[in-house]
This record gives sequence, C-alpha cells and structure tokens, in this order.
Amino acid sequence: MKGLCRATSAKGIPFALLLLWLSVIPGRVGAQAPPNLGWLGISISDVREELADRLGQTFGPAAGTGVVVVDVLKGGPAEHAPLKRGDVIVRVDAQPIWDVRQLQRMIRSQPINQRVVLTVLRESSRVILPVTIGAMPVEARAQLAGERFGFLVRAEDERDPRRVQTATPYRLVVAFVDTDSPAARAGLRPQDVILQANDQPIQSLEDFDRAMGRSDRAVSLLVERRDTQARLALTLELPHR
Repeated sequence: MKGLCRATSAKGIPFALLLLWLSVIPGRVGAQAPPNLGWLGISISDVREELADRLGQTFGPAAGTGVVVVDVLKGGPAEHAPLKRGDVIVRVDAQPIWDVRQLQRMIRSQPINQRVVLTVLRESSRVILPVTIGAMPVEARAQLAGERFGFLVRAEDERDPRRVQTATPYRLVVAFVDTDSPAARAGLRPQDVILQANDQPIQSLEDFDRAMGRSDRAVSLLVERRDTQARLALTLELPHR
C-alpha cells in the first residue's frame, strides 16, 4: 500500500484492515484532536499503479487518483450511502481527492451530521452518493489517541485470538508505529503493552483516550515488552519556522 513503506505494524495485521475506520495511516505531528471527529465507517488505501492504469483506461487519464474503499463497517454512515468495497472515492463535494491523508483530514474536520456528496468510480460507472458524516465512536477515537505522536493502539481481551495468554484479562497493545515519529524515536514498538499513560493506569480504551486527552506536547508511557517494563517519554517537535 502506498505510503506505508516506512511503517511497522503488529505481526499478522494487514495495514488496510488495521482499523475499520477512516484512519489507516497516522498523520504527522499536529494539533490535538477535537473530541468529536467526523467519521464515514470505512477503511481505505491509496490507488495502486495497476488500478490507476485500469481507471485511466475506463474513465480517462485524470481518473488514476483517489482512494479505494477496502472495507465498509456495518451500520456506519458509508453503509447507508451505500458505499461498497472496491469503490474509488475521487471527489468530496467539489474537492478532488488525491490520497488517503487528504480524505482523512477532510472527513475528520467536517461537522457531525453534515451532508456531503461523494463522487465514486464503481466498475465502469461514475456514481454520486450523498452521505451524512457521523461522529467517530469512542472506541475508534481512543485507538487514534496516540496518532499525533505517531502510533495507534488496539484492545485485546481474553477472547481475542491474537493475544498472548496472561493473567491480565485486558491489554492495550501498540498496533502501529510510524518509523519517523516521536513514538519511534522514544523506542515504542508494535506489540508493546501500555500499562500507564501520564501515570494513569490504563485498563480500557476510554482510560487511554482520557489520559492522552490531557497530553499536550509530551506524554509518558509505561510499557511492558517481553515481561520487562520500561518508561518512555514521547515529545512532539516544535514546528520549524
């Protein structure tokens, strides 16, 4: 997938399906996320070269951009539109869409319940789909709470087939670390288990969301890695002037 060559994920989790939300790739360092983020309920990827060629042959040379809908979350705004797997989103209202990050920024910044019109390439047809922006669920927002520091998390409980069996019924695990990020520079790695954030015990995604919400430009994490605990300090770099 374009744009992911510098990133690392937890073993066995495809990048495009890491989250079933509009949040596949962590954004660069920026402002703290607002409490309500716009949400479509899809996972997406950039258009690869082979698909771009096919789109160009069908719709013309200008059609080789946009983002591909990899999956549609049941019950989400996109399903009601309805978007489908394989659709290529090329426009939101009058704005052409070039890549994943641009679409992420646009949707997350939209007011909740705002109606937008998506232009989608579907097989050999150009489809116009009105969709109402939803509020990102708490669980999804919490998984993105570390995004500005360059990492994503996921929850594992005792029913999760991916988890290593321990005496702890719940774990918050690092799922993704951007290799050019404060998280990577601090030494955070995929599959690290987050025990504390800013000295607050982490026993749920909601705990993590609250603790990270109180972080401005720095956060202290207590993590466990192979039965060894370590405290990591993640600091956002000041923007260059």
